[in-house]
Amino acid sequence: MALYNKNNLSSLETAARSYQGTKDKIERMGLAGRTRTANADMSLDIEKPGSELVPKLVSRMKNFVELTDNAKQARSELINRINKEQSGESPKSIETPVSSNTQETGERLMSDVAEALGLTDKQAAGIVGNFAHETGDFKFLQELKPVVPGSKGGRGFAMWTGPRRKAFEAWSAQNSLDPDSYEASFGFFIHEVQNTSEGRFMDKLQEATTAEEAARIFSKNYLRPGKPMMDSRISRANSYIGGQE
Repeated sequence: MALYNKNNLSSLETAARSYQGTKDKIERMGLAGRTRTANADMSLDIEKPGSELVPKLVSRMKNFVELTDNAKQARSELINRINKEQSGESPKSIETPVSSNTQETGERLMSDVAEALGLTDKQAAGIVGNFAHETGDFKFLQELKPVVPGSKGGRGFAMWTGPRRKAFEAWSAQNSLDPDSYEASFGFFIHEVQNTSEGRFMDKLQEATTAEEAARIFSKNYLRPGKPMMDSRISRANSYIGGQE
């Protein structure tokens, strides 16, 4: 380690302040837990002679290096985890659970959808079964490997893409909602059904008498997936009514 004199003391002071700013930024990113062991009392008495200040600054700089290394490691681990995520037949997506109990989320959604749109439990189950398929049972709210290369992919319960994704994110912002929250996906879905042409499936859906029939109608007329994988959608829809038709 090179010795520092009064001429470059100001550089060390700047570096120390830079470290504090970086530390605060990393903590805001949610990495405080990883850097707790690297934290130290950051109070610096700049008025002390350089000979007393330098050891503190050197210690802080070492902590700075450790802190940034931890941040890089955390980022690398996150990327590796995302790349390994699998969700059965559902799109590979970033894991953003809306609830620790995914069955509970589906049941809540079925109740809310039935009430908001005036549907039977079986008709609402057809919708929820589709959303469960799209999100890996409500664990994945952001598509990781979009079908269209270079695009952002789908987002939310319906994995809205393209203009519909932009509309979803804009609606969430206008209503001060986190796009990855239950309230945002549910609210935007109801908004689309009640205020846009995307709600045209409702007439057919209200004629459905089974969860399977409802799941087929909703998939074909609202989601319009390239690869329907109907068995998965129907199975999930039936699970929300106890497998009974």
